Amino acid sequence: MEFYEAISKRKTTREFLEKEVGFEIIKRILEAGNKAPTWDHNRNWKFIVLRTDEEKEYAFSEAKVIADKFDADRYLNMPRPYPITLGQKMYGYAMPKQYTMLKEAPYVIIPVFRCKELNGEYVSKLNPFATIWCVIENIFLAGAAEGLSCSMRIPLNKEHDAVKKKLKVPPTYMIPVFIGIGYANPEEPQLEQYTPDIDKQIRFGRWK
Repeated sequence: MEFYEAISKRKTTREFLEKEVGFEIIKRILEAGNKAPTWDHNRNWKFIVLRTDEEKEYAFSEAKVIADKFDADRYLNMPRPYPITLGQKMYGYAMPKQYTMLKEAPYVIIPVFRCKELNGEYVSKLNPFATIWCVIENIFLAGAAEGLSCSMRIPLNKEHDAVKKKLKVPPTYMIPVFIGIGYANPEEPQLEQYTPDIDKQIRFGRWK
């Protein structure tokens, strides 16, 4: 697949087909992740792969509680002093699927990066966090190039530490995201998304 086509076809999927994905494809996708730039040149990343229902149920029990408690109808229909936004519509659609989009994916990839805690005092102190997201973007694009799609859940608050403990991740590593990966269900609803105007985003020389 041509590069710009992969970018255009990459999308977040929250419903997957019950269709097997060969693990050699997953390995190729993770190798693409390893090609990402890294601030320390050591590429101190690991990838935890979950395959069975039992593994996913155990890891994501917190996500299940959060998803089950979310009342989508109430959220989407609550009184607002302005018309509901596209982002709010997407949030209302996505929140109830935060567990199933991982449980139903053939594989869940959990990248981990070496960092005891995040320090945002200066932008440069976030280098470990920034570079793991370069890895994640490579994974997303490689998945699209393979004809696959990804779901993405960023662990919420204490969920990070709970999953880290369950999966016995060393204290010197952190988890940025959980990635479900598989073949997208073509019948999944496609909500409208905001498309920015690049000409209005560009600034020459300075902001104004």
